[in-house]
Amino acid sequence: MAGTWTTQNKALPGIYMNFQTHAPLSIPAGDRGTVVLLQEMSSGKVGEMYEITALDASKWPKDATAADKFLAGEALKNAKTVKVYNLGTAHTPETLAAALNALKTVDFDVLCYPYPAATHADSQNAIKTWVTSMVNDEGRYIQAVLADFGADFENIINCAHAVKLSDGTVLTNAQTTAWVAGVTAAAKLNQSNTGARYDGAIDVVPRMTKTEMEAAVKAGKWIFKVDSAQNVSAVYDINSLITYTAENSKAYRKNRFIRLISSINNDITTIFESMYEGKFNNHAEGRSAFKTILVGYFLELQNKQAIQNFSADDVTVEVGEDTDVVAVTVRLQSVDSIEKVYMTVNLS
Repeated sequence: MAGTWTTQNKALPGIYMNFQTHAPLSIPAGDRGTVVLLQEMSSGKVGEMYEITALDASKWPKDATAADKFLAGEALKNAKTVKVYNLGTAHTPETLAAALNALKTVDFDVLCYPYPAATHADSQNAIKTWVTSMVNDEGRYIQAVLADFGADFENIINCAHAVKLSDGTVLTNAQTTAWVAGVTAAAKLNQSNTGARYDGAIDVVPRMTKTEMEAAVKAGKWIFKVDSAQNVSAVYDINSLITYTAENSKAYRKNRFIRLISSINNDITTIFESMYEGKFNNHAEGRSAFKTILVGYFLELQNKQAIQNFSADDVTVEVGEDTDVVAVTVRLQSVDSIEKVYMTVNLS
């Protein structure tokens, strides 16, 4: 089991982690690339899930239309796998609630809900509540991509822009969430999607001035830009967080940073449950062995340039308040991408 903690009072065995940014924190690593797409379908049954990849589209239901398959195709421009959850022909709050309940035990990286805030704001709020619970109560560090939803939450990406495709198709902000979810799920632990190119897109809808882009970014909105050669790319790989605290610093607005946190949570949970839980004694030798495992993991992350300036002294493993508890403290410094350059050129 996993999750967050405030006191050492958990009922179930497991590893419970809190992330703080008193100094730049970071983490990373595991296999990513899976999107869950909550989608109304013209075929198949409500509650069915279809696992689609770029190489295997055999799981679509019989008579699935091109419209049914379109958003999965946009996500698969980057994602490895799209799990399409069938919401039926017109979903209700009850249908969505059933979907979210079913997804509690499904492995994925990013949830996509491609419906507009104007008609589905209540559902967007329900998804935010569910994602919060998944992170805090279930220990599942996932993100969701929603359209025009100012969640002010690092695990929600607010897609507030759209694109025009080379065949003339003009997407809505809600439809564009599929591509954003796919590129987010596919990004590596040491990779930013700032500047990521939207293959097949030739324009943005609407076009924005520099001042408008700045205002959008400050408001926590995911937007795009287009150059003179009709290349469309992401302006800034950020989520919807705009309110910062000592625990959730400005670093949390960066999706690269969130991917690091997600990876360390998911990876160390797996390491603990598969290699350590119940297998080592809670004495000096056992705690030392656990530290060795953790140090090896973080050194690997440093080799991948996901963290920096790490040494074994940055990990402490001490006896906890109960006989079966250990308290672990890790000090890490994240590596960010170069995304802003301030240059002075002196000419003579």
